[in-house]
Amino acid sequence: MIIRDFGMDTASLAGPLAAKLAAVRRAGFSQVMISASEVVGHPDGVDGGIRAVRDSGIAVTGLETLRDFEGLDGKLRDYKMDVAKSMLRLCRALGGRLLIVEASTSSHANTDADAIVRDLRALATLAIPLGVRIAFKGVSWSRTASNFASAGELVLRADCRNLGLAIDAFDILTAQIPLDDLDAIGPEQMFVVQLSDFQWQTLHPTADNAATKTRYRVFPGEGAHGEELAAFVGKVDALGYAGTYSFDVYNDDYQQMPPDVVVNRARRAAEWLEETVLRRALPVPNMAHLRRPADD
Repeated sequence: MIIRDFGMDTASLAGPLAAKLAAVRRAGFSQVMISASEVVGHPDGVDGGIRAVRDSGIAVTGLETLRDFEGLDGKLRDYKMDVAKSMLRLCRALGGRLLIVEASTSSHANTDADAIVRDLRALATLAIPLGVRIAFKGVSWSRTASNFASAGELVLRADCRNLGLAIDAFDILTAQIPLDDLDAIGPEQMFVVQLSDFQWQTLHPTADNAATKTRYRVFPGEGAHGEELAAFVGKVDALGYAGTYSFDVYNDDYQQMPPDVVVNRARRAAEWLEETVLRRALPVPNMAHLRRPADD
């Protein structure tokens, strides 16, 4: 069975890029989120990395991650603009249509909303001729947008059709944000929804939050927050979201496991979400029927 509504992330897997892509394909996933560093660090160079992705036959959900971009001035702004242009070109070369941009945590970032909106609008404008959309993501320790609501306000002000949001279940669960707050975000603003669970019941201080975000996530259904995660997915689906759910899972233990073992865990998570949360019709016993190809 081909899994179309859910995508893997290469950062979840150990090994070289080609081996990761092969494991993702064997598990039935039709799309994958690509880390820019894996392409530019390919042993055969950037062209070799691009070729590996394109030859895999797997669609690119998006490219990640542009960080600490908005709110800068002078040479710092020029520098980040150059980085952004490079990532946009790479995204297009990979056949991707989405660039993930995390809200800045830089101490040099100007927190003035006008400056942030200026930069988001400039980035979206650069992306238009390349056919790339920008998914802006609030993060809890950001100085410019600490959650999806504040990120959404900035996106609305920037007013660009190819600028939207990356909604991360992890950030909503850890901040204990009421799901009804999602009502303020239209489904057309949600460019990608990222899913993961984690094994602790609660997270304390920012250090715990940051460590779990980057090292200790697990796939949906494997952690301590299955019910909350199911409610989140159900809410997003009820709002009319019809795009990709990307497994945004980073776990040190998974880096010690063969890629096929990890992607099969992800497959079980996708089947659980389809069968017990989204309640798709099942064509054969124990197999989820996925609704439609991911939105380009």
